[in-house]
Amino acid sequence: MPSLNRTRWAVGILAAPLSLSPGERIKLRLSHGRMISERPAPVKRVRFSVTDDQAWTEYGKDRVWQAKRDRVTEVSKLLAAIPGIDQPVMAELPPEETRETKTFVRGNWMDKGGPALEPDVPALFPPLPKDVKRDRLAMARWFFSEKQPLTARAAVNRYWEQLFGTGLVETLEDYGSVGEPPSHPELLDWMARHFQFDLAWNVKAFLREVVLTRTYRQSATMTPESHERDPRNRLLARGPRNRLTAEMVRDQALLASGLLSTKMHGAPAMPYQPAGVWATVYNGREWKLSAGEDAYRRGVYTYWKRTSAYPSFLNFDASARDVCAIRRIPTNTPLQALVMLNDPVYDEAAKALAVTMRNDAGADASIRGLIAAGWKRVISRTPTDGEINAMVRLYEDATKLLQNQPDASERALAAVASAFFNLDAALNK
Repeated sequence: MPSLNRTRWAVGILAAPLSLSPGERIKLRLSHGRMISERPAPVKRVRFSVTDDQAWTEYGKDRVWQAKRDRVTEVSKLLAAIPGIDQPVMAELPPEETRETKTFVRGNWMDKGGPALEPDVPALFPPLPKDVKRDRLAMARWFFSEKQPLTARAAVNRYWEQLFGTGLVETLEDYGSVGEPPSHPELLDWMARHFQFDLAWNVKAFLREVVLTRTYRQSATMTPESHERDPRNRLLARGPRNRLTAEMVRDQALLASGLLSTKMHGAPAMPYQPAGVWATVYNGREWKLSAGEDAYRRGVYTYWKRTSAYPSFLNFDASARDVCAIRRIPTNTPLQALVMLNDPVYDEAAKALAVTMRNDAGADASIRGLIAAGWKRVISRTPTDGEINAMVRLYEDATKLLQNQPDASERALAAVASAFFNLDAALNK
């Protein structure tokens, strides 16, 4: 269970022992003064007990623990004194500048002769409170109102899609009567209510519960029978097996090779990409390769231009962002293999992984030991004998092709590392 609902203990030690006469009673009053996720968090059940054990009194006088409590109090005051960061919020226009919205006659946007429209929500959903101003703040509060279940349903469905590859309602972009019906409607109802009321919108607690379920943790192996009955795993008879997103494919290759930078924030980066991609007629701007660790930052920091997006991301189904895309539909094309085997990013990552493999396995390691070390870094498990034998043959073939090169051994090992990145086991979760 999430920490929000776990059992908690509170021990109070009196400054001096309290003696009670027979028949006297103690009155205990609990006061809730803190909100969690803008919701009250009342204690649903309390158990109170007293003791005459003198060890508790001595514990309260212990100088070591008193020093620790004083330190916690001091640090809490320092933390509270740190100024927060102002969050910019768009201000409402004054009444005299508010635009009047009218109904289009027969849907013609050029003929706005219909009656004026007032801000409101569709009649299908719970109404806005009658005594509040119809502005963005009212709308934001309505989204998270206890009487409004759509936000929680859409949220848990999106989290489910990120974990299982397909949402309970598959059409994330059309979460209504025109879209697909939920595959497990009762499960969706329960998760939405549990997320909204029991977990108080705690996303980490919700994700933790899902990934610890037997459904998520079961094997992703597909049998011929399950493929024939349920090829897309809509019945959840096996664990999820999803291709990594475009950004994750690049990030995990850099991470396994030891090149990935953990630097956060700052200006966008321009990592390696094929030459000539920005050779457009619109302007004379150039793709200037970032220096140092900036060339190996996570994919989320990659500079994005709508008229010329990052090529390897597009090949792995990233949106060009010229139009709104609610979800990415994964594909499987030969271009993706060509990217993994030829793109400058993965070529450099393969060379770096070859060096890392020698460092992990040791200077005296055999080729089988080197392959096992690299396999474990990329695939996150120990390879079988058959898998090692296949990679040894690849290494030997590459060595023969490069036998006239002075660094034939290193280049052959880099070819093996490149093959690691191109395996299904490396590209799928």
